[in-house]
Amino acid sequence: MLSRIKKALTDPFFPNKCQACGLFFHARKTDRADKSLTNKSHHAPMETIFSRVMVPFLCPDCRKEFSAIQSPICTQCGRMFKSRTGTDHQCEDCIKKKKYAHCIRSAGIYAGPLMSLIHALKYHGKLQLARPMGELLFYAYLKYYDMNNIDLIIPIPLHISRLKQRGFNQAMMLLKKWQELIHETHEIKSEIFIDDQNLFRCRKTVSQTGLGRKKRKQNVKNAFTVANPSEILKKRILLIDDVYTTGATAEECAKTLIKNGAETVSVLTLARTG
Repeated sequence: MLSRIKKALTDPFFPNKCQACGLFFHARKTDRADKSLTNKSHHAPMETIFSRVMVPFLCPDCRKEFSAIQSPICTQCGRMFKSRTGTDHQCEDCIKKKKYAHCIRSAGIYAGPLMSLIHALKYHGKLQLARPMGELLFYAYLKYYDMNNIDLIIPIPLHISRLKQRGFNQAMMLLKKWQELIHETHEIKSEIFIDDQNLFRCRKTVSQTGLGRKKRKQNVKNAFTVANPSEILKKRILLIDDVYTTGATAEECAKTLIKNGAETVSVLTLARTG
């Protein structure tokens, strides 16, 4: 009750600052994120979900700039086809090249407000953004995957030196409230098993930012290992990360997991480049 009174008194005098454009704005009560979203609206379009969960953090104009992944897409790598007609099908690259990650999906395009939010969390320590961004990723999980076909969820790990420097693994931060969201979603009777200890980076790598496709692949080669293979044996695993670019990191993780006994490895990220 006290928190409601405090918010009612302060809202008119202290507007929110948009995390994308930097402008100040007042979030209308009718726009505020509704906790019942998890109970009845998780089948809504990603644009609708993004707008609702980002009400306190983005101005109305920036919330409209979110670009969701739209069909037709590759049924394996999830890349959007340039042609906006036709149905989902496997792209030429996935047909020609063997990939360890058999299903890759993302909530939106790595541009505009979504990119700004990821940068704010990842590089500027805006940890308050982890909850709404984690919710967005959770709804993408419900949209693209059958929970009964996922045994284990693993956030892509950081090297210990990078973890100490940043102070947190953004992929794990996105998963923090998933168990709570599952309990709030009354239609779903399931548990989520998250393991952030078994897969780890055994070799320090340079940042992938600015590297081309080939150098990215070389950079992460043999950079991951599994501490206890018995815990992933015959498991259907979902890897979580913030951004999917060339897929080099996710693919190297998937290869490591498959070679250590995992049955399948899928990937889900907040955003992906074109």
